[in-house]
Amino acid sequence: MMTLIIVAVLLTGYLLMSTGQVNHINRAAVAMFCGVTVWVLYVFQSGDYLQLMHADEYAEFQQTEQTTGLTVGYFVANHVMMRYVIEACSVILFLIATNTILEVMHNNGVFDSLIRWLRMRSSKRFLWILTLLTFLISANVDNLTTAILMLSIMGKIVGNHRQRIIYACAILVAANLGGAFTVIGDMTSLMLWVRGVVTASAFAQGLVLPCLLTMVVFNLLLSSLLYGNVEVRSFLNEYRGDDSLLAPWQKSVMLVLGIAGLWSIPTFSSVTHFPPFIGALCVLALIWVIEGIFTFRSNGNLFFVRRDHLRNTEFIGIQIILYYLGITLGVGALKECGALDAACHWLTQYVHNVYAYGAITGLMSSVVDNVPFVMAGMNMFDMDPVGAGTDFVQNGAYWQMLSYCSAVGGCLLYVGTLAGHAVVEVERIRLSWYFRHISWRMLVAWAAGMLVFWLTH
Repeated sequence: MMTLIIVAVLLTGYLLMSTGQVNHINRAAVAMFCGVTVWVLYVFQSGDYLQLMHADEYAEFQQTEQTTGLTVGYFVANHVMMRYVIEACSVILFLIATNTILEVMHNNGVFDSLIRWLRMRSSKRFLWILTLLTFLISANVDNLTTAILMLSIMGKIVGNHRQRIIYACAILVAANLGGAFTVIGDMTSLMLWVRGVVTASAFAQGLVLPCLLTMVVFNLLLSSLLYGNVEVRSFLNEYRGDDSLLAPWQKSVMLVLGIAGLWSIPTFSSVTHFPPFIGALCVLALIWVIEGIFTFRSNGNLFFVRRDHLRNTEFIGIQIILYYLGITLGVGALKECGALDAACHWLTQYVHNVYAYGAITGLMSSVVDNVPFVMAGMNMFDMDPVGAGTDFVQNGAYWQMLSYCSAVGGCLLYVGTLAGHAVVEVERIRLSWYFRHISWRMLVAWAAGMLVFWLTH
């Protein structure tokens, strides 16, 4: 009964988070409330759950400690729940570091030249260049930050509202797909990397073609909505020296160091065996040192405060940290009460097909945030030993399918990803319009990508 209550609380919470555009309830608050509540419920029946999931470890603990409510609570907090908190903190610290890297680069005008370079007349050509650039940037920085950055750039170029929402949807798809094929490009793929079920090079090799083809097919279908030229804004708010004093060559140095540093993080982690966030913090420290050298004569610390910041605090910052921590605690409780093991047993017995798992993940991610579903799928199946010859070995098809389908599913309806919520917040896109013009195109592109995935695996 307690397990059913825990599942009901989490499902209700996920429903509230997915309908945040309607109920206007803070998704971070819902995630934290559900995450804390289910662990309180877990403690009420912790003895049964510990004997079910940690029988040997709990028996050893009972031999050394007197079993009381206080000692059992201590065991749950330090031996069961804490490992989920540590895993969440590893992802959060990585996101903080990479987002700050992009913020420093943006505040120093590194991306200003993109506005002038992207200002063109052909609407279809603009679509392809904009999405390809978004795809490449999202492979290096998480898709939420990339989507917000590219929306900011696109908004300074395009003046027509209809064209803006079409390009915004294209940015959302390109950002999600670009982030899905690298371990540092999306929160979901980063979770898989931190867990150790994928490696950076094999993950990228397995997903780059399906993700790229999906974006190409979607762009081909979306281009039918575009005709004529881009209605370019007559006035562009360019940097005129008051927002950045860096010379063009200094901006180029920061851009090269930032991109090269982000790409070197997987290698750094593989060589040193440190968690990924250590490499990200090293890159951030390097970027900050270089910025300090370049702005030394301008009194960099005071100058930094006056710069034009990327306005993404609604989606990146303390709220996203609390949201992710709440989701991790909730899914951890599902795992520890045996609900995910029961679901795993049912799927293995009645489905047992990795492509069906991917389809389920994608469809569910279209109506509920993809982060909890990927986390649940990651905790539902254990990684098989190397050489077992199944889809669940390290870099197996299941883990790659999980990342790809959650990214695509999050584009079927924009409520499935945080990046989608950011796009809607900026451009005010109606769900009915998105469903009529974007969803079926995304579904066709998904089918094409799944075909490529099947051929390459």
